[in-house]
Amino acid sequence: MASDHRFAKVEGWLSPPDYSTNANLARERRHPGTGTWLLNSPAFREWTVGTRWHLWLYGLAGAGKTILSTTILDHLLQIDTHTTLAFFFDFNDARKQKLENLLRSLAVQLYHTGNEAARRLDSLFTSHDGRRQPDTNALSACVDTMIQTAGKVFIIIDALDECIGREELLHWIGGLRSSNTQLVVTGRPEADLRCKISLLFDKCNCVLRNKKVVNADIRAYVTATLEQKPGFVDRNLSQDILDRIRDKIGDGADGMQVLTQVMNIKSFARCLSPKDIKIALRSLPRDLNETYYRMVQNKSSAIRLLQFLVHTRRPLTLPEAVEVITTEINQEPRGFNVKRRLFQAADILRYCPSLVIIAEVTNDAETVDELHLAHFSVKEYLLEQAQFDLESASIVITKTCLTYLADIRGSHSTIRSDFPMARYAAEYWTEYAASVETSEGIVRVTVNFLKDETTFQRWCRLYQADRRWDHKSGPPGAPRLYYACLAGLPGAARDLTTEGADVNAQGSQYGTAL
Repeated sequence: MASDHRFAKVEGWLSPPDYSTNANLARERRHPGTGTWLLNSPAFREWTVGTRWHLWLYGLAGAGKTILSTTILDHLLQIDTHTTLAFFFDFNDARKQKLENLLRSLAVQLYHTGNEAARRLDSLFTSHDGRRQPDTNALSACVDTMIQTAGKVFIIIDALDECIGREELLHWIGGLRSSNTQLVVTGRPEADLRCKISLLFDKCNCVLRNKKVVNADIRAYVTATLEQKPGFVDRNLSQDILDRIRDKIGDGADGMQVLTQVMNIKSFARCLSPKDIKIALRSLPRDLNETYYRMVQNKSSAIRLLQFLVHTRRPLTLPEAVEVITTEINQEPRGFNVKRRLFQAADILRYCPSLVIIAEVTNDAETVDELHLAHFSVKEYLLEQAQFDLESASIVITKTCLTYLADIRGSHSTIRSDFPMARYAAEYWTEYAASVETSEGIVRVTVNFLKDETTFQRWCRLYQADRRWDHKSGPPGAPRLYYACLAGLPGAARDLTTEGADVNAQGSQYGTAL
C-alpha cells in the first residue's frame, strides 16, 4: 500500500503522457493480420534475438506505421523474458511532442520493473523536493540508469517525424549505449532522420515498407470490408461491382498509401446507387493530397472546424467541437443557436469524413472524447492551403469564440455546464486575437466585445486572465483597458484609450494597465 502511494506521488509529479491512448486507437483501426509480414520477416526475427541492435521502419505518410508499431508492441507484450516500453509521438497532442515527454513516460513505465529502478526515480523525486521539475538532462540520466537495472529492454518509439526538436531526440537515441537495450523506431524518411539514423543504426537496419506488403494489407482490408461492413453487405451489391472495387483498390493499389485506399473504399459506402459507385471508380484520387482536396471543397462549417483543429491551443473535446459548428459567423442567421446542435455528437465525423477521428483520452483520472485530425498528413496538407494559414485561421477562430461568448445565456453558475466551449473560448480568444491585431476588423470586434457590459462580465467570470491558475468564477477585478493590455491587444487598448479609458486606474493582480 505504501509503495502504491509512493508511486502515485511520483507519477503525479512527473505527469507523463499516456501512450496507451495512441495504441488503443491503432488497435481499433487495425485489420486482423496487418503487420504479420513484419513479425515473420528475417529482419524482425534477428532483432528479437539480438543479432540486430536497432531497427528503423520507415515509409511515406499514410503507410500505416503507427499500426505497425502497435502490432510490434502487442507481440512483444506476450513475451515475459524482457521489459517492453513504448512511446508514440503525436502531432495532435502537445504533451507527446518532445523528448522530455518521452523521458517522463519511460521513467514511469520503468518504475515497475524492479526495486532498483524504482529507487533511481525515487532519488530524482527526492532531490527535487517532489515539487521542482527535473530538466531534460536529469530525466535522461535517470532513465539511462533505470534501463541498466531492468534486464533486457525493448523500446518502441513511433512517429519520430512528429517530434518537435528532433535533433535533441536523435542525440538521445545516439547516446543509448546500454547493451541490454534495443530500439524499434518508425517515421517518415525526412532528410534529417534518414541521414542520422542511417549512421546510428546502419543502413541494413533501416526497413522500408515495400509495395508488395502494402498491397497485401490493402487487399485484405478491402476484402473484409466488402464482406463484412453493413454499408456494403446491406446493399446486396452485384458481384460485378464487388469485383470492380476489389480489383481497383485491392489489386490496383500499386504501393499507394494505406490511408489513401482506406479513404477510397469508405467513399463508396456513401454512394447512393450502383451508377454512383461506377462513376467514383473511374475518378479515384491519385494520392492523399487529392483525397483531402476533394473532402474540404466548399464546406464552410467543415473548414472552420478544421481551422480550429489545425491551430488549437489544446485538443478540442467532442462537445467543444460540436459548439464550433453550431456557431455561424459567415452566413445568416449569424450567431450561436442551441437548435443547431447535432442530435448525436459523433455525427460531427460526417462534416469531415476520414479527416477527423474521435479519440478517447484519459487525463487526470477523467476519460473524455476528443476530436483529432486523423493523420499528420491531414495537417500538413491543410497548412498548405491559404485559408489555413495562422492569420486567416486566427481571424475565424477569434470571431467564433467572441460570437459564442456573446450569444450564450444563463446564470454564471450554469454557463460552464450548459455551454461546453465557454471555458475554451474565454481562455483562448485573446491569444488568437493578439496574433491578428493588424486586422482593424478584429480590433473593432474586440473593442465592442469588451465595451459591452454583459459580455465583459461573462468573460471575466469564466476566466480570470491574470490568475490563470484560479478556476473560481468572479467579477472583473480591473477595467477593460487593463485586460486589453494584459492580453497583448494594442489596437484595442488604443481605441479604448481614445474613448477615455483611464490608464492609471487601479485593479486586480498587476495594478494599472501600465
